[in-house]
Amino acid sequence: MNETMSSQIDSSRTVYEFAGLANVSGWWLWAALIGSLALIVFLCVQLYRRDVGNLPPSVGRVLILMRLISIAVLVFFFLDIQRRTQREIVRPSEVVVLVDTSQSMALAQDDNVGSISRSQRVARILDKSDLLETLDGEHRVSVYSVGAADEPVLLRSGQLPVADQESAENAAAESGSQERGKAGDLSTMMICGIMALVVCLIASVISLIQGIAQTLSPGGSQSRLGFLFTIIAVSWCLGITLCGTDYSVQSERSFPGLLGMAETEAAESEDEQEPVAGEPQPEAVPQQVVLDWQEAVVASAAQSRIGDAIEGVLATHDPTTLAGLVLLSDGQNNGGRNLSSVLGSLRRTEIPVYPVGLGSSRPPTNVRVVDLDVPKRVYPEDKFAISAVLQATGGGELTFDVQLLDELEVPESDGGKTLPTEVVDAKTVTIPADGTLSGVKFELQPASVGKRHLAIRVIPPAKDQNESDDARDARYEVVARKMRVLTVAGGPTREYRFVRNLLHREASIRLDTWLQTGQQGMSQDADALLDEFPDTAAEMFEYDAVVMFDPDWTKIPAESIDLLDRWLASQAGGLVIVAGPVFHPRWQRLRTDPRVSKIAGFFPVTFSGRGLFSSSGREGGQDSWPLDFTPESRRADFLWVTDDARGSFEVWDRFGGVYDYVGVKSAKPASKVYAYFSDPTTMISDSLPVYLASQFYGAGRVFFQGSGEMWRLRRESDVYFDSYYTKLVRWVSEGRLLRDSNRGVMLVDNNRAMVGDTISVRAVLTDEQFEPLELPEVKAKLLSPNGRIVDVRLTPVQEENKPGTYGGRFIVRETGNYQLLLTLGAGRSEVVLEQNVQVGLPEMELERPKRNDGDLQTLADIGGGSYLKIDPGVDDRQVSNELTENIVPQPQLTILPGTPDPLFTERRNAVILWLIAGILTMEWVIRRLHKLA
Repeated sequence: MNETMSSQIDSSRTVYEFAGLANVSGWWLWAALIGSLALIVFLCVQLYRRDVGNLPPSVGRVLILMRLISIAVLVFFFLDIQRRTQREIVRPSEVVVLVDTSQSMALAQDDNVGSISRSQRVARILDKSDLLETLDGEHRVSVYSVGAADEPVLLRSGQLPVADQESAENAAAESGSQERGKAGDLSTMMICGIMALVVCLIASVISLIQGIAQTLSPGGSQSRLGFLFTIIAVSWCLGITLCGTDYSVQSERSFPGLLGMAETEAAESEDEQEPVAGEPQPEAVPQQVVLDWQEAVVASAAQSRIGDAIEGVLATHDPTTLAGLVLLSDGQNNGGRNLSSVLGSLRRTEIPVYPVGLGSSRPPTNVRVVDLDVPKRVYPEDKFAISAVLQATGGGELTFDVQLLDELEVPESDGGKTLPTEVVDAKTVTIPADGTLSGVKFELQPASVGKRHLAIRVIPPAKDQNESDDARDARYEVVARKMRVLTVAGGPTREYRFVRNLLHREASIRLDTWLQTGQQGMSQDADALLDEFPDTAAEMFEYDAVVMFDPDWTKIPAESIDLLDRWLASQAGGLVIVAGPVFHPRWQRLRTDPRVSKIAGFFPVTFSGRGLFSSSGREGGQDSWPLDFTPESRRADFLWVTDDARGSFEVWDRFGGVYDYVGVKSAKPASKVYAYFSDPTTMISDSLPVYLASQFYGAGRVFFQGSGEMWRLRRESDVYFDSYYTKLVRWVSEGRLLRDSNRGVMLVDNNRAMVGDTISVRAVLTDEQFEPLELPEVKAKLLSPNGRIVDVRLTPVQEENKPGTYGGRFIVRETGNYQLLLTLGAGRSEVVLEQNVQVGLPEMELERPKRNDGDLQTLADIGGGSYLKIDPGVDDRQVSNELTENIVPQPQLTILPGTPDPLFTERRNAVILWLIAGILTMEWVIRRLHKLA
């Protein structure tokens, strides 16, 4: 007996059947057969009674008995008993548990102040109640998470039900006992058979002596001789039957082995069954278990694709054994298939669904600050906008005050949980209390330089049920020095001219420019005009960002390219590369030039090896194609050309798109892709060409743009174009502008994230002598919005082979501001590097915070399940009891009959032959002794 991939019980059972009876069908055949047999027995008895009339009665009865036994053996032979080994495959009953892990599950479970979140309630049900343990007793239980993926993600693989495991263990023990019995000396049946044959032999000897004595002395007792014949006949039949049965049943053993002698054949057979060394053996499939349910079901997915998850379960699980589908969710299906599209599948398969509704169907009066958008870096006397997203529930409209708080950041004794105290502005707003999202904006003009702490706080109405969501804070920095930017252009393209003019007008930027095709004395809008790339570290390290528009790399010496590499990797510089059709293909053709490998390393993408631009990209396209933005783009601040993500991507949707691109083969493994060129005819290896991408380069950042066509965004508004490039240049140069110390720099790939995102951290660190830091790991402290502090391990980045470069990552699991602090040194030499990540929830998950009782009830009704609402007062035990009582096991048994055992049949026939031959021989001897024909 074995367990096949932990999904079924595969057992073997030996059965005996009369194959001859299968040929007898119909009552008349049975009647004819029984009648014929009765007639034969009757005639046999009558004939033998007349034949032995002159013999002693005891001898006559023995002869009649022997003839009847012969007839019985012939009938037994006609019935044709066979032995076969059949497989019994038991597929256990299954239960699938689907857990909604969308970000709406991070909302409060009920209306009470301080209520745990919906996902925390789910984790408690799965971890603390006896739900899974009870279901495991009768079902194979699999648990999946439901999020934004097309298919549900397996969290816990199903195990055999406890009852089936015990049956398997018992069967294995019984099988082992049988194997041990086979190795014994003599079985009880064989011993009894031998004893009967010994009795037969003794009785034969006595009868022989008695017969001789009676021959010498006529007139002796005939009854005693008849008694001896009876003993001989019965003991012979009994002995042959017992020994023959054991011999036939244990067909895998030889006759000497049954007698306890050396069993060489069996031993050889057993040796043959031993696994051969080096031969691959079937491996047991490990069970997938969950160690931390809080971690496993964290509300992190941007969508809830319940319909897709149900279809996936129906496609991968056998509906004949699926006893029920448990859905732990708030019922808000906002991605993939509509729930109505899966009702037909549920109706056809008749699989009952047991939804467990989380959250409240009638949310109370409450106002919450959903999100807060604050620039990470601003300049003195430079007004900037603060945007907050508010949400109200309870019905009707609510009017309340919103306050803007701001102050210089000071170390907090409570871990930074205290809000700023200075109210700098306030507004009275009225918003609908129907769960929709509403925005509020403030403007602030900072006067002092330094790190500052800002918050938005609402003064909620008296009926507000949750004070913990009435405020949201963030941190920003006011920097005084101007940002130094260098632009390099292979030619005076339209993109270059617009960006150059924009940066020159920007008061916070000092712009130097090098137009590689420019003539001496040409006038350009810039603070300084260069005629070559900086060739000294003193010159290069003054810049915070370099923006290159289809540069002619052949005009940049190898020494300057090495300088650019050092500036990026160790000085946290920011590089923007805008590809173009003129000079981009040229450097790729320089196969033997040592500069090529370093230039290629700057790019976050790899390029097609076909060489010419026209064959590995597009120049002068006839049609424009919109950019295909990735989910990662929603977190990129520089793509937010308006105050929020929704408005920004509405602008990008209206944007007419671009005509050209360079031939990108693929993105590098550590890069992030923000947009693809969407023409499907340009796909390479089933992937569209990358148009916007970025990567860390040591401590710096590199951004790639597939062509210089963002100027077309000006058709929508000059403001959008200006916002894109201004934010982009500040974003890539963030490491330079926010350097806390000469000891190093620490960056995160996204300062804005959604719940459940993974944030990558990059740090380039030095020791007190400003040499690259060489430690196996460093630990940063992550302060979460709830005040909890955890360690984030940063280990050396092996791929880049740059000493002192460390990387790590962490997952954001709740909304609010995360603060990452890395401390270097101690005492007076202590240095603290800092980064902040603002985390929010996607709008689609917040727009419908109520529990969707209608859809959940429909799912329950369609398959005959039941809907359980987790309202206040319903505890975890009630949930467990109701589910386990309603879900009825439905295992499936499949029997695979085997072929008849030929060795058993051969031995059975031999035993029958011995039995008949012995009986007929004894009958002939008795008849001869009594002078019968």
